[in-house]
Amino acid sequence: MAESPSSGGAPTGDSPTVAVVTGAGGGIGGACARALAGSHDTVICVDRDPDRAQETVAAIEQAGGSAVPLAADAAEPAFGEHVAAVAAAAGLVRSAVHALAHEEHVPALDLSLDSVRLSFAIGPLAAFALFRALAVAPTPPPPGAAFTVIGSLHEKHAFARCLGYNAAHGALGQVVRTLAHEWADRRIRVNAVVPGWVATPGEVALYGEEHLARAGKALPFGAMGDVGQVAAAVAFLSSPAAGYISGSFLTVDGALSVSLARLPEGDQS
Repeated sequence: MAESPSSGGAPTGDSPTVAVVTGAGGGIGGACARALAGSHDTVICVDRDPDRAQETVAAIEQAGGSAVPLAADAAEPAFGEHVAAVAAAAGLVRSAVHALAHEEHVPALDLSLDSVRLSFAIGPLAAFALFRALAVAPTPPPPGAAFTVIGSLHEKHAFARCLGYNAAHGALGQVVRTLAHEWADRRIRVNAVVPGWVATPGEVALYGEEHLARAGKALPFGAMGDVGQVAAAVAFLSSPAAGYISGSFLTVDGALSVSLARLPEGDQS
């Protein structure tokens, strides 16, 4: 049995291993939760929508794994501490994945400060709050524990009509780099998986299936990415095979980011 959060002792050898996935009701977060279920005794599936969290739990249980739904809002100040406490009660946290973001597509002149604040609250601030709460838990993560964020190409590329999302992912990237630096002596590994354009349910709702189908054909690989490909990268970074990887950004984008550079062609007449 796992020790209680208040015990303060070292973990026992038979403590159940736990993975925490925020945004587990979403396309990428759900895929990550399912991917980690095979290598952890329990997955804590965190989502603001309890029904969506339960759907992911049901899929994991149907495949023979174990999972627990947890309804929590990443914009709330106590988010990190609440999730960490539930995770600690379930066992020894070996992996954590933050797969949440707020994205609004409007020109900067029309973007509200509240929207920008929400992008920061749900992205870098919630990720830091969660990872810090896990790191200072009475039963701390073991050496080799993996904390992973789902990043974005927006961290480096200033796409128009996405100022809040761009800025929040820039900050999230620095959270990853700084924590990897500071926690290296504890062997807590902090990394990011950076998807390209992936046909998640959220993207379908934003753009529509027909638009995504046309856009996918224009991508370097001729198709959109798949949530399973992103989850496979997360599973790798969470595994002992990646035990010497920290502070890294694993890009899963079918060469999209290296294909964005374009020089003006000028007047061709």
